[in-house]
Amino acid sequence: MTECDERRDATQWGALLSAPLNRRRLMRFAAGAAVAGSAMSMLAACGGDSDEPSSSGGQKTGGPSGSASATPSSGASGSSGSAGDKSTPKPGGRLIIGRSGDSDSLDPQHTIAGISWQVFQHIYDPLIGKTLDLEYEGVLAESWEISEDGKEITFKIRKGIKFHDGTDLTPEAVAFSFNRLIDPATNAPAAAWVTPLQKAEAIDDSTVTMTLSEAFSPFLGNISSAYFGILSPAAVEKYGADFGQHPVGTGPYKFKEWVAGQTITLERNPDYKNFRSIAENKGPAYFDEIVFRNIPEEQTQIASFETGEINMLLTVPPHQVKKLESNPDVQLLPTETATNIYFLEFHTLKPEGEYGFVVKPPFDDLRVRQAVAYAINADEIIKAVLDGRATRNYGPMPTGNYGYNPEIKQYGYDYDPEKAKQLLEEAGWKASGNGPRQKDGQPLQVVLWTSNATTNQRICQVIQNQLNQVGFDVQIEAMEVATLLARLGTPDDTSHFDFMSWGWTEPDLLYMMTDSDSGVGLYRSEEYRKYVTEARRVNDLDERAKLYFEAMKVMLKDVPIVPLWTQNVVVGVRKEIKGIKLDAQGYPIYHDGYFES
Repeated sequence: MTECDERRDATQWGALLSAPLNRRRLMRFAAGAAVAGSAMSMLAACGGDSDEPSSSGGQKTGGPSGSASATPSSGASGSSGSAGDKSTPKPGGRLIIGRSGDSDSLDPQHTIAGISWQVFQHIYDPLIGKTLDLEYEGVLAESWEISEDGKEITFKIRKGIKFHDGTDLTPEAVAFSFNRLIDPATNAPAAAWVTPLQKAEAIDDSTVTMTLSEAFSPFLGNISSAYFGILSPAAVEKYGADFGQHPVGTGPYKFKEWVAGQTITLERNPDYKNFRSIAENKGPAYFDEIVFRNIPEEQTQIASFETGEINMLLTVPPHQVKKLESNPDVQLLPTETATNIYFLEFHTLKPEGEYGFVVKPPFDDLRVRQAVAYAINADEIIKAVLDGRATRNYGPMPTGNYGYNPEIKQYGYDYDPEKAKQLLEEAGWKASGNGPRQKDGQPLQVVLWTSNATTNQRICQVIQNQLNQVGFDVQIEAMEVATLLARLGTPDDTSHFDFMSWGWTEPDLLYMMTDSDSGVGLYRSEEYRKYVTEARRVNDLDERAKLYFEAMKVMLKDVPIVPLWTQNVVVGVRKEIKGIKLDAQGYPIYHDGYFES
């Protein structure tokens, strides 16, 4: 077997498992890509919510192009990637974070929403994490071994760690968490991210073995996310279906209170031990509490931030960045890498068999979907709404992921409203004066869903206008991101398409985003599936990149989504907060953060 200590990558099949995080490869594959910010690179669904910094996993919202850095911008000084001068940390205080929505669940096995990950990443610890150099290191696992064939991974679990409810972290608890995840009765969305995992088994009082059906290159990268955090078995048994409202893990903060639609409050875990190298503080966190406050209206967010009512904005609205740059009371941490992709996804129905692609009318006609792609001027939106803080992306792979290839542009859709009109004519949708196009006496009326974040609504209003100019009648419906995600793919889903974002640092994102129960998650092209499935088995990074490129070509031919851009994220921190920094993937690191006074 090949042994891995906390800071060392595996060899042979271990190299297969760790390959996605090879930093030189990240830089190579991202060469030529414009630099952009992270939108919460976890594969959590953000519902297009621009409130989502990315995490290391797959999120429907929700990767580094080498490395990420952030230089504070404001009248306050600070070291690169951190908020404020280096001074003596002082425990205490309540960090209040403003964001544009509420979580749907704090059970990581019952959600892939990035807006939920924002919270539960503080509650749960995974077995392994990533260093600032994007190498693996132990968190709850002190070491691990990978078999030569890549089908068995053995983790040594740290001793002396307790869950927030006072029970002990044990190998049995680790095995319980992973077996619950893959149990069909749990219906965990993240189970699709570790499909070869067959079982987890506690071997002795410090060892867990995981058995895979085949070698699986994204495995370590995927389980390094809080979506694979370890749960308290006692709490799961106690709360049952309500565990997501009473989460219990081993992380730096404990759950305290959830006022639905308003705030979620976490309190410091006084017994916490930090094993991550990304934070200097090895003991409990400094903040007494972290409060996540729902403020959907962006002007209210900015006003609350400027007055100090909130201390931090996870995403500064792009059109507000220039204003805040001149404010000496705030610090801006711009990310320089991006593992998110923003797009429109069409209302897709579940195919009858294993493969298929069925779309709700009128988008069941490929020409109508293509017309949408040609009718949208994404560059105009990037300039006018996002203030240039995004990179046009013609494919589904984020520009910061190593699988990104700018040559995908030749297979994408440039703005061409005349081509859009031609396709609609060919599809039988005829112009009818100043109103929407008609076919068989019916208008070309479609419903577009988005979250109620102000920037998202502005984006969708521009899209609405652009589509209406070629003959659509687009009706926008905006709602809380948690509500949107809960309704998608259900009988209550009245949309024809929606504005969405996904993020994940691993290019396995292309498999993940097509393996859920709504939208592009139901896109089951056999040809596409062949490529993204094979990429999960391949060791060589160049070969994986080729497979992903072929998969993207298939997707662009079928048009289950209209890719738009990869977006920068700017994190805002009040000057009284010190020590907040961004990791190598552009996510805030809170554990060294503290109030100056």
